[in-house]
Amino acid sequence: MANKILVTGYSGTGKTYSLANIDPKETFIICPDEKAPPFKGWKKNYLMKDPETGKFNPNTCNYLKTTDWEKIRAAMSFVSNKRRDIKYVVIDTITYAMIGEFMDKAKTVGYTKFTEMGDNVYKTLKSIDGLRDDLTVIVMAHTETKSFNGVDRTVFGVPGGKLVQDVVKPEGMFSVILETIVEKKGNDIAYGFMTQNNTTNMAKSPAGMFDSEIVPNDMSAVLEAIRLFEEG
Repeated sequence: MANKILVTGYSGTGKTYSLANIDPKETFIICPDEKAPPFKGWKKNYLMKDPETGKFNPNTCNYLKTTDWEKIRAAMSFVSNKRRDIKYVVIDTITYAMIGEFMDKAKTVGYTKFTEMGDNVYKTLKSIDGLRDDLTVIVMAHTETKSFNGVDRTVFGVPGGKLVQDVVKPEGMFSVILETIVEKKGNDIAYGFMTQNNTTNMAKSPAGMFDSEIVPNDMSAVLEAIRLFEEG
């Protein structure tokens, strides 16, 4: 069973940038957002096309742009079975896979499209459990704010419907959820991850896994902290 991490937060708060320090030779990014990574030198490290054929090749490339759920699941399965060089798979972000499906079915009348979206989210997240043990899947997702008894809390962002939030409950499928936080310190802006729930966020992690409730948004450091915790 592969390890899995959910990283949540609003757009522009450091989710994707946190990947800057992980080894691209060991990383495969699936990008429903269909955007470029926001760190220097990404084009030489993350290949969308094979240099010889000019087309995407799952054996040589490590960056796939798609909102197609079947392709997302197939890519994870292929990496698990055929790409032993890859240690980390990133879905950045699962929210845009949902948006893609929702917009494709925007003119479809009825509740069926929301059921299908919920089914795809569930099947995709559950499929991670069947991947090889030495693989870590990092799922990025957008958050939105909702009020509960007068208290605003961040929740899993779902475009167009509540079925994913109310029935699938993706946060319950992860033991580690990091939520982005951006703080102004003097003239500087600090980007971090919250590691524990403070009653207004989604974050959670096992006691003792991280040194503090807020850690830098460095996925390499996060993965090392998880490794040290699991190995004792």
